[in-house]
Amino acid sequence: MGTALYFDYRSFQSLSDPIGKVDIEDLERIHVWITAAFVGLWITGITLIYIRTGFQLEAFSPKLWTKISIMVLMTLNSFMVGAFIRPMMRNNMMRPMISLPPMQFAVATQVAVVSLFCWSSGLLLGSSAALKTAPWDVLLVIFPIWFAVLTIGGHLTIVFVRRRALGHFAAPAE
Repeated sequence: MGTALYFDYRSFQSLSDPIGKVDIEDLERIHVWITAAFVGLWITGITLIYIRTGFQLEAFSPKLWTKISIMVLMTLNSFMVGAFIRPMMRNNMMRPMISLPPMQFAVATQVAVVSLFCWSSGLLLGSSAALKTAPWDVLLVIFPIWFAVLTIGGHLTIVFVRRRALGHFAAPAE
């Protein structure tokens, strides 16, 4: 979790810096590490589900279904990093991310938002005693709202940062 969030944070801090070879190498190294971690999470998770439920669906709690859903979303997001973000960064080497075409930048932002949502939601589910036994009517409100807040907040932040940075780049030198 820390590795992914650190890379997302570092990427946000360097939006105006040209994408360098080191950035791409770091992403590729981190992506391999996270992929290996996901394999481990799936193996241990499926094992624990079997031990606790025997794969009897009626024994699955709302929290367990939520955790499985978040893990599926996190895995799909990892595929997006491999299929879209890595090639996009390679294709735009020496160009600041903030100057990418709006659609590419929006997709990259959403991939980062999904990452933040998944990691923070997993942490919340794992650490909250209240959510341990929360019914569907609680979980089906909390997590979509959390996803919407992060998505809207993330994109508004990026729009603000992008406009400010691109305006700064376009300003005449004094």
